[in-house]
Amino acid sequence: MMESSGKRALRKTVLSFLCLVLLQHSFCKAEFEIKVPSAPLVAIHGHSTVLSCTFPVNGAFDLGSSVITWRRHLEVVHSFYHSRDQLDLQSRRYANRTSLYHSELEWGNASLRLDRTTPEDAGEYSCSVRTLTGSQKKSFPVKIAAFYTEPHPQVRISPQSVELKLTSRGYPAPKVRWLDARGAELSTGTQTQLLTDTQGLYVVSSSLTQERGANSTLTFLLWNEDLHQEIRREFSLLEEAAIVLRDESRSALYALLPVAILTVLGILGIILFLKKRRCFRGPDSTATREENTSLKTAPQSSEQEQKLKNGATVLY
Repeated sequence: MMESSGKRALRKTVLSFLCLVLLQHSFCKAEFEIKVPSAPLVAIHGHSTVLSCTFPVNGAFDLGSSVITWRRHLEVVHSFYHSRDQLDLQSRRYANRTSLYHSELEWGNASLRLDRTTPEDAGEYSCSVRTLTGSQKKSFPVKIAAFYTEPHPQVRISPQSVELKLTSRGYPAPKVRWLDARGAELSTGTQTQLLTDTQGLYVVSSSLTQERGANSTLTFLLWNEDLHQEIRREFSLLEEAAIVLRDESRSALYALLPVAILTVLGILGIILFLKKRRCFRGPDSTATREENTSLKTAPQSSEQEQKLKNGATVLY
């Protein structure tokens, strides 16, 4: 009886110890939780952004045994272990663009700085941290966005219609709408085209065509959802057409102006040339004419004298 009671007591002691160990282990695991953004992170194109990731230190942190790994899907973005950055397996796309805050690692900051962001950097990023007190990995989405530029207007006029075209550049693909004077959306006569430039940004061109002479006020709307950017511009087709015609008249005038100036200069040059020629042909030219006349009449008088002499000889 005493032996069996001793066994039962020993069994209880072992079970209590195991439960205590398991409780402590689960408590530590539950307490070690890293924190990353709960909503998608929006980074501005061409700028630096910080991918936040923090972990609990619990008063005990050993840099040499800590491992931090950042990934985008399967790509290695940045790795840190053995107390230093390990970039041998880093994707080439992220070379010289990533860095950790080494001086803040002991305070539980495993955030990553990403420089010169591009649309290709968008995707699901994961932060993995392993220390002496626990390990965990969490993921969150990263979006890349760029503010759309001020729309550049272009007006084309034909005998029957007027086309208003607006061009802007940004990221991601925007929502574009045309509204009439009453605020109703226009669906006919509109056309929107998206192209990609060398930096991966969108170049959006949206046009609206109406009959020539229509005195209508139009509203152009562009909405960039990721940056909550709205561009609203109002236009009057009649005024825009008048401006274009005025500019075309000025352009034609400016084109003809050099021709007119050259023509006037040419006429003045001819007048000056004729005046100079008359001056040179003044008294000298008159004397020259008289000399020529006398030279031409001299042989005739000599011939007449010879004939008279011959006649006088015969009579004699």
